[in-house]
Formats: sequence, C-alpha cells, structure tokens
Amino acid sequence: MILETIPDVKSLSAAEKLLLVSELWDDLAAHPTEVPVSREQIAELDRRMEAYRRDPSQVTSWEAIQQRILGRAPGSE
Repeated sequence: MILETIPDVKSLSAAEKLLLVSELWDDLAAHPTEVPVSREQIAELDRRMEAYRRDPSQVTSWEAIQQRILGRAPGSE
C-alpha cells in the first residue's frame, strides 16, 4: 500500500515515523469533513453522547487520561 508507493518511509527511524504519524494525524484533524465516518461510528458516537448527557460524572477528561497513562500533570508537556 503506502509503503510500496512511498518506499522512503521504510528508511525512517522510529522517531521519524512517530513524527510522521503525528503530522498526518494533525493534518486529518485540520480537515475533519474529509475524514469518512461510517454509520456504525456515528451510531456509537450518538450512544456515547447520550450516555454522557444522562450522567456526565462517568466521563473522564482527555487530560486526566493522559495524566494517568503518562504519569504527568495536564498541560505539562
């Protein structure tokens, strides 16, 4: 697939590949209307939003998740 189309990607170091993934993710995030979303994904998002509306206390913020996973305070990057 992509690795066959752009063989130089294979020669990148692990750090460079992670940086590339990050840059690709940021580019996708900058153009959300171009990202295809299936009906199943929309249904799941709707289900999660309804669960949040019923009981917001059951939701964990992204910052809290990062802190728990990475062991750092939110915003201390």
